[in-house]
Amino acid sequence: MNQIYTYNFKIPVNFRNLPVNKKPVMQLPEFIQVEVKASGLKLALILLNESKHEFEIDFNKLKSSNRDQNFVLSGSQINLGRRFKFETQIKSISPDTIYFTEKTGFQKLVPVKAPLYIRCREGYGYKRPVITPPYLTIWGDTNLIEKIDTLYTQALTLNNLSQNLNTRLQLIKQSPDVHCTVNEVNLSIEVARLVQQTVTIPVFSQHELQDKQIRMFPSRVRVTFTSVQNSFNQEDTVHFKAMINPDKVQSGSHKCPVFLGTLPGNITVLEIEPREVEILIFK
Repeated sequence: MNQIYTYNFKIPVNFRNLPVNKKPVMQLPEFIQVEVKASGLKLALILLNESKHEFEIDFNKLKSSNRDQNFVLSGSQINLGRRFKFETQIKSISPDTIYFTEKTGFQKLVPVKAPLYIRCREGYGYKRPVITPPYLTIWGDTNLIEKIDTLYTQALTLNNLSQNLNTRLQLIKQSPDVHCTVNEVNLSIEVARLVQQTVTIPVFSQHELQDKQIRMFPSRVRVTFTSVQNSFNQEDTVHFKAMINPDKVQSGSHKCPVFLGTLPGNITVLEIEPREVEILIFK
């Protein structure tokens, strides 16, 4: 195991701080090939503990030339020691240079959206999905770019979801003449068990009646709902607003159905109790 060997590692990479007002000559690589020279023992330990996570490469830390259009990937610049956790000799990195050119045409920043169709396992729910990066710069012919206000990813359908999800989604290119620095974005979804909670809130009239006063009995209702564990704060109670429409009074009973005019996001209402309140109208 003390004999010296060379081995090629295929490492997933993520680039940050891309050069401003420049575009890559070719699509940024998703992987780099790193040829490593080390003892058999070190290589075995590296392979045993090899991470599947993306290795971050910061363009601000790379050596550049030709007016910041050529960026060199070298062992001294990208510090692969953090990745391998053992002292090794980096013999080569491929690609060893990332080439950029000046951006041409019109450019603008647009939001990224993902068409998602998600169903959780019974008893589970999910928080708002997070797309990274949430905005991307596109550039190209002015007539094309001006018509684009959003970048969309491929659709994702998930069923019986019961645990956190972290995945990559391909961007849908609207035209070969519309350019972007990346072809994929990251999607994170936090999943947790649903918990049942109740709040008691006052009931309001949707609108006033001219020269009349409205009294409701009872004046408060109890709302039972489910939310994702640890996602609902007591301060969110203010977003519940129970209401009645006094024009919808049931003839002969003086009762009116209760509905929620507003409610917090990411909850599911199970019950409003009572469903109806009795109203009295005074002149």
